[in-house]
Amino acid sequence: MKGTDPKAKPAGDVRGRFIESGFEVAELESDRQTLEVKKGNCTRVLRRNAQGAWLPAGPPYFLVRGLKCELEDRGYQKFWYSDGKRFPVRQADLKTLHGFDEEVRAVLGLRSLYNESLGSTCARTVYDRLSGRPDR
Repeated sequence: MKGTDPKAKPAGDVRGRFIESGFEVAELESDRQTLEVKKGNCTRVLRRNAQGAWLPAGPPYFLVRGLKCELEDRGYQKFWYSDGKRFPVRQADLKTLHGFDEEVRAVLGLRSLYNESLGSTCARTVYDRLSGRPDR
């Protein structure tokens, strides 16, 4: 299951590990068990679980025009999506997001799954060709 790798590194100084790897780290004011890590135009929220390990909480985001966007697959093309706004994804940006996600997982000591490494996972999947199709 995604985000529950039993071999995750213990919490320790997760902030220091991310800073050493070139990330910006911010603790969210509302919750001391939540961190946001950022590198370039990519950002991801991490939460500490009951065992004290830090795990990704939700998808990684890519900053487009100041908006935190998640990756959306519409079947024919991938888009950045934020609050009803869509921006076409450029190949270089997609590679940046995938590299960022792999780096976050490596710092946390999480296993990378094959389909995630290929970049075939999206926060949102919307296939318009299925709309209006009768249920069987």
